[in-house]
Amino acid sequence: MPGRIADVTQLEGYIQYSRQVALTRLVLVACFVVLLAFFTPSRMAMLGVLEFVLYLALFAAAEIAARDPDPGKAFKRLRWQSDVLMVLLVVNACWLAVQIRLYGGPIAQVETGLLAICVLLFVALRVHITPISYVIGVVPPALTLIWSAIDWTAPLAFNHYALAMVLFVAAVLMVTSRQQATDRTLTQALRDLTRKNAALTEAIDEAKAASRAKTDILAVASHEIRTPLNAVLGFAQILRDKDLTPDQAELIGGVLEGGEQLTRLLDGILDLAHVEGGQTRLNPVPVDLRAMIHAVMRVWGAHARGIGVAFTFDDADPTLSFHVRADAVRVEQTLINLISHAMGAVSAGGWVAVRLAGTLKGETLSVLIEVSDTGPAVPPEDRPRLFEAFDQTARGRQQGSSGLSLAICARNMALMGGALGIEAPAASVTSRAAPDGALFWFAFDAPVHTPHLAAPPPPRRDLGQVRLLAAEDNSANRRVLALLLKDTPVSLTFAEDGAQALDAWRAQPFDLILMDVNMPVLSGLEAVREIRRSEPPGARTPIWMLTANVFDDDIARYLQTGADGVLRKPIDVPALFTLLAQIAESRVAEGLADPAPDA
Repeated sequence: MPGRIADVTQLEGYIQYSRQVALTRLVLVACFVVLLAFFTPSRMAMLGVLEFVLYLALFAAAEIAARDPDPGKAFKRLRWQSDVLMVLLVVNACWLAVQIRLYGGPIAQVETGLLAICVLLFVALRVHITPISYVIGVVPPALTLIWSAIDWTAPLAFNHYALAMVLFVAAVLMVTSRQQATDRTLTQALRDLTRKNAALTEAIDEAKAASRAKTDILAVASHEIRTPLNAVLGFAQILRDKDLTPDQAELIGGVLEGGEQLTRLLDGILDLAHVEGGQTRLNPVPVDLRAMIHAVMRVWGAHARGIGVAFTFDDADPTLSFHVRADAVRVEQTLINLISHAMGAVSAGGWVAVRLAGTLKGETLSVLIEVSDTGPAVPPEDRPRLFEAFDQTARGRQQGSSGLSLAICARNMALMGGALGIEAPAASVTSRAAPDGALFWFAFDAPVHTPHLAAPPPPRRDLGQVRLLAAEDNSANRRVLALLLKDTPVSLTFAEDGAQALDAWRAQPFDLILMDVNMPVLSGLEAVREIRRSEPPGARTPIWMLTANVFDDDIARYLQTGADGVLRKPIDVPALFTLLAQIAESRVAEGLADPAPDA
């Protein structure tokens, strides 16, 4: 193989070398035999034919070794076969050179020398095989070359041609010696590189396996966290619709805001860890940044009061609308991480301030959010590495922080095309200033979003009853769903696993199936697959997955299995009721609606 070093200490390399030698020499010897047949007696042509046959035997020996199931045995056999054939080739070629020399005059002497040189160069290439085969192979062509160059009619001192041949043989031996050292070095380098490449490949495979294991663990963690979170937010949503005192309503609102923030933070962290190869996607949605900051501060306000820290908000542009399209999860995650970092750095009696500012540039809003505090100052030499994961600065060591949260902030802003930095609080335009402390800021550009005015709700009309089958193994989540649909024209049937859901579907028709994914006995996907396989033609029951596993590849797998859509946990109540309304509308349009029961 051109451009590749053949390691002749291994069977594959030795076979490769033998094949190349045999194939290249066969063509040359064939041409040489034709010349001998035309210009020399037949006995010389027969010696050329014998040389051709020996090279053909070398090629056949290499092919047989390549097909031998025992590599060790094949290698030993090919080595001695190659050495024997090499000796025969050299002896036969040298004898042919002697015959040519004896056949003619000065021209024959030149031809003899050329033939001996070819044989000598061929054998010299075997210097990296074994020393014994090299010596045995080099001696006959070297002596033949010197013998053919000697003029026996002149004194030995005047045999300049013979002296030149001696020097040529010595040069060939020196060059091949250097070639042997170079081949050994290159072979060793190739072995080392192969070992390192194998080790690197193994390390990459281990890293990929660890990454897959981490993703699997996070997927399980996502499901396990979202399941109780769904119950918390579901019960809070139901309580909010009850007759509550203003204080109770405020507390319930705080629970819902905190739960929704936790959901978004969980999405951001899981997305950060789930992405492989440094690739990710932004999810721009309409968001009111001012309202987002107020919601975050309401959640953190109780913590600030508990540790004795003043927590304030500075709205630098109160008349400016901050309705934009941006990745709300990453913006909120960055803000919360900076607030959490500031709260951890400030002692009782200090303060943390959040400032919002913006500049409108046509249809784009340049947003600047600052979080300043009175914690320890960050020296200028520590600032460049403050946003590197696990890199400890003096401020980080004091907090016992790994620095991972700030690294996540930097990554979020890089993905959004924004910027993140730190400076002394005195450089801020805020009215507060302190000799110590730090001011963290992040900025990004986002397209302006004009919120549409909500249309008045359509007049309520009887849409008829919806027969709903909900497969859910968690009792709290079943309770939440039952309470949410308590006063609606929905006939609700529960199944606690995929097998029960399959039995219920076979027992009676349903207008909609909500199917959890991770369930005992029979998983949600297995149940969906069996339902789709057993459905009669033209009778397709809408199936929506109601699950906490909502990565993009998860959703694609659900749809490919046969689901019609996905509702995520914690339950998006408006999305749930919109889906039910669509199912009811489709039944009315098809004339299949049942009379709605009295509330």
